[in-house]
Amino acid sequence: MQTVEITKNRKFLISGGILFVLALIVGVIVGTWEDVTIEHPYEGIDWESYGQYKANLHTHTLLSDGKVDPAGVIDMYHDHGYKILALTDHDTKKLEVTTWPWKEFDRDPGELGMIAIEGNEISRLHHINSFYSNYGDAEVNSEEEVFQQIAQRDGLAAFNHPGRYTESKKPEMKRSLEWYCDHLRRHPHILGLEVYNQMDRYPSDRNTWDSVLTELLPERPVWGMANDDMHVPAKSFAFSWNIVLLTELNDALVRDALVEGHFFFAHSPKGKDGPPVPVIEEIAVDERSGTIRIQASGCESIEWIAEGEVVYHGEEIDLSLIPDAKYVRAMIHGIEGTVVGTQPFILQGEK
Repeated sequence: MQTVEITKNRKFLISGGILFVLALIVGVIVGTWEDVTIEHPYEGIDWESYGQYKANLHTHTLLSDGKVDPAGVIDMYHDHGYKILALTDHDTKKLEVTTWPWKEFDRDPGELGMIAIEGNEISRLHHINSFYSNYGDAEVNSEEEVFQQIAQRDGLAAFNHPGRYTESKKPEMKRSLEWYCDHLRRHPHILGLEVYNQMDRYPSDRNTWDSVLTELLPERPVWGMANDDMHVPAKSFAFSWNIVLLTELNDALVRDALVEGHFFFAHSPKGKDGPPVPVIEEIAVDERSGTIRIQASGCESIEWIAEGEVVYHGEEIDLSLIPDAKYVRAMIHGIEGTVVGTQPFILQGEK
């Protein structure tokens, strides 16, 4: 009886040991994600209760070089379902002051159910959007001064259409990756940069963004934005916008969402006459399994991009496919070229 019991125990120990070794081998082959963090701006979003609000943060009126008066611009965006709008006239054309407040143009954002953001496009050098600030200076001598002046007014900033400068053949306009990264490191109030402008005038905007992310992450997140930069409605209205995630529509929550990256960017090649863009219904991030899954309606395909390269297609990515990547982001493609993009998911730790 005793001999039998010892034999059983030995068998159990041997088989248990084999299973343990096999588990270790599988763990090495498959990899573990227990020590990896996936930081992203959509953590804590309740997809059942949050609203998704259209925002254009770059547009012009007759007070600079636009073709429509401020009231008409506000009405156009209101009539097409936009809830957040910044009028950003050039400070170098006709006036340095902001196109503000809306009541000067007989429009009340509260009555319209909209959020108005005071803005300006600082335009003498690299075009820079100023938000939540009355700053304007047609004679400013450096971008550094621009960012300092916006910060002193508790404003926010963003680089507009960087492709105009990264692709420029003119030495005085040319800007390098290091130039962008230097400003972003030193000025936390810079939200990010445009990755779609108008009808996608500078596709290299997204290349610049990926290069910046690769250089600065994980220490410095940089958000991608899409804006109309509207001057002439037929050529630049309702082509590019942001989708802000909010529990309710109010000024403080909008500003917080822009700072924290609680938004997507969207582009429609046919503008207001095109089909609806895809709708992201849920993002599920599982650090333990090392996966990110996106559920979207109106979606034809989902493309995952890491450090400027497409690394996967499908609604769920297994991050073990990109063990050395600093980040991954998603582009959700719909019909007729429509697209919605996420902010970066930042990957840290031993994979």
